[in-house]
Amino acid sequence: MKVALYIGDHAADGLLARAGWLVTRKVQKGPYAMVTHVEAVHAEHADGAVTIASASLRDGGVRSKRVHLNPAHWLIVDVPQWDVTQSIALLAATNGMPYDWRGAVATVFIGSQDNKRWFCNEWVAAPFIKASGTFGPHQFAAVALSLGSALSLDAAAVDALFVDAALI
Repeated sequence: MKVALYIGDHAADGLLARAGWLVTRKVQKGPYAMVTHVEAVHAEHADGAVTIASASLRDGGVRSKRVHLNPAHWLIVDVPQWDVTQSIALLAATNGMPYDWRGAVATVFIGSQDNKRWFCNEWVAAPFIKASGTFGPHQFAAVALSLGSALSLDAAAVDALFVDAALI
């Protein structure tokens, strides 16, 4: 399965969303601290679009949508051990469930698990990683990149990207 890691700047977001992403980046530690959102890639289309799924703050919860991902803002990682059919099954079971603000914040301090609400990396990781609610986006990125490989960049470029981003 492929996953998409968001490393963009959130400049187009509203003030409240930008403040939330700033807090996310400030509390996350390590080389992948710039990853603020993750998506499961469920399908790739001939026109370059992809169907992604996750729990999205902007979209209000668990959802799937067809989009074109800007390669300057997204790093695609192929994790061959993860089977996309498990993620698709999770979407069928959880589609429309609300975003878990409390859980997303709690991962920084105590971990969280609310079976009726989800945050992005918790949802994407749930079929594959035990206690997925205890991970932040940066930790999810570390796991995905450790198990899989970046498709758009080689390993040195990925490392450089995150080292440079951590200095910003």
